[in-house]
Amino acid sequence: MPSKNKVTVVGIGRVGLPLALVLADKGYEVIGADVDKARLNLISKGKLPFIEEGAEPLLKKYYGNRFTAVEKLGSSLEKSEIIIITLGTPIDGNYTPNFSQIIDFFEEACPYLKKGQLIILRSTIAPGVTENIKRIIEEKTKFKVGEDIFLAYCPERIAEGKAVQELAEIPQIIGTLDKNSAKEAGEVFKKITKTIHFTDTLSAELAKLYCNIYRYIDFAIGNEFMMIAEGQGADIYEVLRLVNEGYKRGGLKSPGFTAGPCLVKDSFFLLDKSPYLDLMVGAWRINENVPGFLVNTLKEKYGSFAGKKVAILGLAFKKNIDDIRYSLTPKLQNYFIGEGASVLVHDPLLPSESLEVTLKDADLVIVATNHDIFKNMGLEKIRQLSKESCVICDVWNMWGVGKIIFRLDEVEK
Repeated sequence: MPSKNKVTVVGIGRVGLPLALVLADKGYEVIGADVDKARLNLISKGKLPFIEEGAEPLLKKYYGNRFTAVEKLGSSLEKSEIIIITLGTPIDGNYTPNFSQIIDFFEEACPYLKKGQLIILRSTIAPGVTENIKRIIEEKTKFKVGEDIFLAYCPERIAEGKAVQELAEIPQIIGTLDKNSAKEAGEVFKKITKTIHFTDTLSAELAKLYCNIYRYIDFAIGNEFMMIAEGQGADIYEVLRLVNEGYKRGGLKSPGFTAGPCLVKDSFFLLDKSPYLDLMVGAWRINENVPGFLVNTLKEKYGSFAGKKVAILGLAFKKNIDDIRYSLTPKLQNYFIGEGASVLVHDPLLPSESLEVTLKDADLVIVATNHDIFKNMGLEKIRQLSKESCVICDVWNMWGVGKIIFRLDEVEK
């Protein structure tokens, strides 16, 4: 049993809940706190509020034993030796990061903090936020961080849907402002993963942001190359094959709808930190314009979609999950509605129209989310239900045709 055994995880969403369950599995007594009553109700019944591989067996095994979920924080904080914060840090309508949930938490929590506790911040934050939190704690509690109480920034880098698996596989970054806090946080994460990188808080904050920003830019390159190839009349997947196959310095990413609450927003955490942000802003413009580019390209090739039926496959922002945050599907849908089309959306993992109703007599089928279910379905289901001359827009190359846009009757059965 860990020496510090009582943990409160503040925010048991897609980051916090898998972590809480993994900690329970490692012998910790965990309380998960959340304001979402519907989520708490599902969890209390042993049901996951979202798709997460390997998490439900842990929930059923430990709920009411080593893991419980509550709405009120006060008493759980007083009893805890370790407090882990996984609250959201969204961007607002002006693309400004909003840290109010974290600040509000510390305003509420400081009266309950006690000597010897370890506070781990796991949310995505801007550079310098951990130091600001240290200042808040020391001003409001009179505790000295690193002596009386301990503080670490340990960013999550898991992929949604794979959190339980990746918590054990991915090296954990631990950023602190003192050696004692590093030691305390290391005791927790060495129970979970084999590799730990110790560093300062600023480096940890930037490392988290750079991970997502780099991937977002990488995907933008694939999308821009797709746009260039389409404009020149080339097949991007043939070009990618030539670039990547057997070539040591290949590795170009394929195009696709690139979105989600991490990749989209993290660039904006740095907008006021450097005058040289053209690359990050450019990546955002490219990725956000993929729906518009595809709609315009389809119009150029096949004319107006006014009065036509458009079937969109996929609502989640990425494959095999049920998260719609920052998904590009609503934007795609609105473009087609603006063109006068009748638009239906099907996602097997989310409330939506049935596949049969969505595909029935469709003039155009466009794959927005590359769910494995769609890949395994193949083109045959579309042939059975849509019009014979149906146009397919498959930016993911789900069915190996090798073209972004093609007519169904042009592809051999």
